Formats: sequence, C-alpha cells, structure tokens
Amino acid sequence: MEKDFEFVLEVMDGFVKQRHIQKRLNIIKEQGITGWEIWFQIEFASYIDTHKEVAEWHREKQYHMDKRKSKDKFKMAVDFLLRQKRTSKGLYIALELKQHFRTETCIKNMLNDVLKVNCARQSHTGFRSFWCIGIHPREESKVTIKNKIEKKLIQKDMYMHDLVEIRYIPNTNYAYTIF
Repeated sequence: MEKDFEFVLEVMDGFVKQRHIQKRLNIIKEQGITGWEIWFQIEFASYIDTHKEVAEWHREKQYHMDKRKSKDKFKMAVDFLLRQKRTSKGLYIALELKQHFRTETCIKNMLNDVLKVNCARQSHTGFRSFWCIGIHPREESKVTIKNKIEKKLIQKDMYMHDLVEIRYIPNTNYAYTIF
C-alpha cells in the first residue's frame, strides 16, 4: 500500500509541476471559477496517458454496490484506475479526484468518496489500493488540514490508514491532499 501511495504522490507531483496546469489554476483562482473538477480530470487523464510508469488506465469505471452496505444505490463509479508498469494485470490503483474552493468541504467530499467506494463489492473491484486526491486552497497550514481530516473521521465514525500527505502546488495558491 505504501508503494502505491508513493507512486500516486509521484504522479500528482509531476502533474501539478506542469506550468500550464499552474497557469490555469491561477486563472481559476483569479476569476473565481467553480465546478472545474471535469477540467481537472481531463487534464489528469491527458497527463497519465503519457506517463512513463503508467501501463494502463481507465476512467469512470462502474462497479456494483454491496447490497449489505448500500440499500439505495446499485452501482457506483470510480474516477480513475491506474496500473503501474511491472505490477499484476487486473489489479488497479483506484483514484477519486475532488476539488473545492473550501478546504473543509473538499475533505468532507473526499471522505464521502471513501464511504462510497467502501460500499462497492470488494470481490469484484480488482483494487490494489484506493486513494482520494483533493485540490483546495492553501490558506491553511498542513497541520490544520490534517486536524480537519481527523475531526471529520471522528464525526463520521471512520478509521483510515495513516498515509496522508498535503503538498503545495508550486506557483499557485492551491494545495493537494492525498489519503
């Protein structure tokens, strides 16, 4: 799991270090643009499509829900599946991407995605690991953001692994969080 975490960090670091991504994030901030998650996903797809360590990827892959965990929904989708080169075929790193102009809302939405993915039929997913990535303002310290994550986990009566990283996106007023 830790190797997958390091790989996802490497991919995200490369993605956000692209100058054109930084410029667009600055325009988004300056113009107060909201709802840019689809743009984020398209740019991310374009990036991973040419990444030298990504063997294959899929977007919006559908899975059946475990009826014991979800009575209302029958299917759910995962934003991205990645398979790193030199790893087993059929086993993927699952990613959910989020963005929000409020850090706390971004974290809340990321944790909701954890709950959603946990309701998928685990025997049918082929997930090697699962990670949420959220882009949000960097108006708060990394410690404050980690405390918000812990507070939300307690509120939702959730337990999660200790692999959490917050990194600032160069030349922007944004950060990204992965857990």
